[in-house]
Amino acid sequence: MIFVLILSAVFIGSLMPIQAGINAEFTRFLKHPYLVPIISLIIGTIGLSFLLLLQGVTMTDLRRVTEAPPYLFLGGILSAIFVTAAMFFIPKLGATTMIASYVTGQLVMSVIIDHYGLMNLTPQPINMTRILGVILLFAGLILVVKKGT
Repeated sequence: MIFVLILSAVFIGSLMPIQAGINAEFTRFLKHPYLVPIISLIIGTIGLSFLLLLQGVTMTDLRRVTEAPPYLFLGGILSAIFVTAAMFFIPKLGATTMIASYVTGQLVMSVIIDHYGLMNLTPQPINMTRILGVILLFAGLILVVKKGT
């Protein structure tokens, strides 16, 4: 089962540079830097709204949103930052460098989050294997950024 989940995550991850490239191209077309991220997030919201309707969201589910602690809404802001930044970075860095940079940052923060058990996760202490993984990821980022000689 873990193999299927990992393959699914890899596949979904493979869609990220496609999304960033499409958004960058859309930005060049519209000639406005913030219109595309808004459109992208609205379209995503509409798509997810249909899924909610198909699953039968209840009024109780919707009321719970009003009871959520305010910091939980930061996820929406972080999504907007991610989509907007990717749109700016991909034309300047290229898909490979942008994604390698994002993945490196994601892994470093994930190791920190796991180590301390932040966000109510079960702590998973940093060990030499994880440290080596982070070092190798930074090495990979350097190799990706380095121009061919």
